[in-house]
Amino acid sequence: MKKWSSDRWLSIVAITASLGTLFTIVYQTNLIRKQQYASVLPYLEMWNSNPGREGMSYMYVLKNNGIGPAFIKDVKIHVGDSAYIDDPASFVHRVIKPKDSIINFYYSNIKKGTLIPAGSRIELVGVKNDSINSPILKRWFSRTDSIEVEIIYESVYGERWSSRGIASEPKRLN
Repeated sequence: MKKWSSDRWLSIVAITASLGTLFTIVYQTNLIRKQQYASVLPYLEMWNSNPGREGMSYMYVLKNNGIGPAFIKDVKIHVGDSAYIDDPASFVHRVIKPKDSIINFYYSNIKKGTLIPAGSRIELVGVKNDSINSPILKRWFSRTDSIEVEIIYESVYGERWSSRGIASEPKRLN
């Protein structure tokens, strides 16, 4: 049996230390990448709001509750098995056709290419002081069997997400 010299032992220790260092660097790099992705994560949520007197006002709201901007890639309106490539305001004007003209109707258009900054809130559609159309819009946007707005968006790192419907959790697409 051959006796190992101190040079051989030092070589084995050096190789083991190098492999441990390599593993640590790879692991830390992975953690840093995850931290960078999380530090710019957009989180779009939609919900109904009834400010003021009940039945007189209504808003369908979009908010980026994340800590990074959301780049809008697609906006769709789902009604049953049909899908419309449209934003909520255009959909209201073209498809819902409220009973009377909407006098106090207000909206914000969103489309492909729109940037939603972190912490921003957008009132997609709304009516104020309208006891006729406020319940109509609320009924259409509140029920799960009626309208579902789907927004596909990306983070600054190109992660693709989908937010669909009232108070639903965004789902990662890639």
